[in-house]
Amino acid sequence: MMVHTFIVDSAAEAVGLIRSKLGPDAVVLNVRKLPAEGVSKLWRKPRLEVLAAVPSEQGEEAASSAPQAVALGGLTEAPSAPVQPADPLSELRREMSEIRAEVLRSRDSGLVRDASAVMGTASSLELMPEAVPIEPFVPRTLAYPGDWQVGPILEATGLQPRYAMKVVERLCEDYGEAGPEALKEQLGLAMKVLKGEWMIPPSLAPNGTSETHVLIGPAGSGKTTALCKWLAQLVLVEGRSVAIFRLDGETANTGEFLSVHAEVLGVPVQRSLTSDWRSAADVVFIDLPGVSHTDRASMIKLRDQLQGLRPAQIHLVLNVAYESPLFMAQFRGFSGLQPNDWIATHLDEEPRWGKLWNGVMGTNCPLGWMGVGQNIPGVFHRADPDRLLSRQFNR
Repeated sequence: MMVHTFIVDSAAEAVGLIRSKLGPDAVVLNVRKLPAEGVSKLWRKPRLEVLAAVPSEQGEEAASSAPQAVALGGLTEAPSAPVQPADPLSELRREMSEIRAEVLRSRDSGLVRDASAVMGTASSLELMPEAVPIEPFVPRTLAYPGDWQVGPILEATGLQPRYAMKVVERLCEDYGEAGPEALKEQLGLAMKVLKGEWMIPPSLAPNGTSETHVLIGPAGSGKTTALCKWLAQLVLVEGRSVAIFRLDGETANTGEFLSVHAEVLGVPVQRSLTSDWRSAADVVFIDLPGVSHTDRASMIKLRDQLQGLRPAQIHLVLNVAYESPLFMAQFRGFSGLQPNDWIATHLDEEPRWGKLWNGVMGTNCPLGWMGVGQNIPGVFHRADPDRLLSRQFNR
């Protein structure tokens, strides 16, 4: 992958230059502010350094062995150099179109559950009156039915025993207790059963109105990082107009890094809601401070705030690097707030991606987004079962 560096005066210029030079498949890798040098800093605004790339092997082959900076209309493209990507971000744009087609095919074939019907029961949930107990982790070997060998393998990838048992029982019902002799075929059928548990997050944005997204979750879940990743993709790749409202809760919202990152991208950040906040931009983000699911006062404050922000898409951000009992306890603790979907973060710290199926199979809340790593923009994309399964079993 060839990484290109663009020095521009604003995010809007970056959008135009990236699209004209690299095309619609370009992916933004990093953004930082360059302060003016010398006395010019008294009258000259800081410029932006934007790193972008396009997933094309031909670009690498055609690269000059000694690249030089190129000036384009006052905007300077610095020398570029081929680097090896540390993650699959370079394939994001191409994979998204494939994912969309696959999800539509799965939905039409009945393999994917529609979350709109499942989430309809969320209104009956009440905020839990006390701390949610953490389910103890007890290593054990289950006696799986039939001759299927995939149960222990599913557990090894992070799936809790109860859900691994559910998959094997479904395999026995659909394909018999004997099962195929080849382990590869057994895994393929197990993947098909898992895909049948997938839910598609419903779209809640009314036609002709702004998208409103509210991010909630416990402290340390990676909420601010996820929002910054999402923000960079919307502004620099899609060219959308975005507004952010960084609000306090039971505690102060100290996410100053979000304001700094938004300033670099030219996105306004306000500390309180205005009368026209819903129409402030094409996409409106509400950032709230992280709270513990065991802190009843903070949870009640958060519930009351969300009631005043609906209709909006509520995203629960969770750190899946935590062990499954704690991860699921947090999930149950926030369930009374009726999130529309959840965002899995810190996936670079957890090789057992099968843990995500615990949230998919153990709740009525669909997995909407997946974030990998702390780099911004970094890897942040819509979740889909094929991507998850591919990573789950590639080891």
